[in-house]
Amino acid sequence: MPLNKSRQRKIRNKLHKSLPIQGSRESEIWTQNTQSPLLRLPPELRNRIYELVLSVGQIQVIFKKYQFRAINNGMNTNTHRPLYETLPGGFGCLILDREEHPWPTGAHLHKGLSPTEREKTWCNSWSRGMTLLSPVCRQLYHETVLLPYRLNAWSFRSMAVMDRYLVKERRLPKSHREAIRVLYSQCVLTDAMEKLLGGLEVVRLVGGVRMTKRVVEVDGDHGGKKVVYWDINRDSLNSRKWWE
Repeated sequence: MPLNKSRQRKIRNKLHKSLPIQGSRESEIWTQNTQSPLLRLPPELRNRIYELVLSVGQIQVIFKKYQFRAINNGMNTNTHRPLYETLPGGFGCLILDREEHPWPTGAHLHKGLSPTEREKTWCNSWSRGMTLLSPVCRQLYHETVLLPYRLNAWSFRSMAVMDRYLVKERRLPKSHREAIRVLYSQCVLTDAMEKLLGGLEVVRLVGGVRMTKRVVEVDGDHGGKKVVYWDINRDSLNSRKWWE
C-alpha cells in the first residue's frame, strides 16, 4: 500500500535524526553501502563532490493547480462528451541562476517572451525533486539532505505560496527550514516567518535592498541574552542587476 505524504515526511525525518538499529537489516545495508567507491572517499572529497552537484544557484518553490484538459478527438461513447485528462499539480521547484530575477516583469524578460509565455515556460519546466542523491541510501541522506538548503539561494513564486508551503502545510521540517541561509523575498518578513526560518543570514529584497543578520550578545553577566539585528544596505551596482 502506498504511503501518504504525511507518513513519507515522518520517515524522512526519522532517517535524518537516527542511525539504523544495530543488528537490523538496515544496519547491514548501511555497512554494505560504506564499501561503495563514493562513500569510501575521505569526507572532505565527498563534501566537495556534493557541493559541485547540489549548488545550482537559486531554487524557487512554485505551486501549480491541478488542471483538466480535453483529449483531442477523444469521445466518451456512452455520453458523447469529450474525454479529459488530469494535468498534475501541487508544489514543485524551478532551478534558476543565482542572479536571475525570481519574479520577472516586462523589463526583465528576455528572448522576446511575453510574461504569459515566460510563465508557461517556467510551469512546463518545474520539478518535484532537488537531488537524486538523498534517496539512494541512508548515509547519503544523512550527508546531503540539508545541502540544497544551505548552498543555494531560495525564493517563492509569491508570498501566498511561501505562507502555504512553510506555515499552513508545514512542508519542511525544522532542520530543513533552518538550513536556508539566503532568501529572496518580495517584502520584509514578518516576525513569525523570520522565527520559522531561524538560520537565515541574508534576505534580498526587490529594489536592491540587502538585509544581513547580526546577532549581538547583551547582558552577558545575566544569562547572555542574544538580540538579532538586521543591517540594511543597498547592493553594489555590479551585484544587484535585477533588484533594481
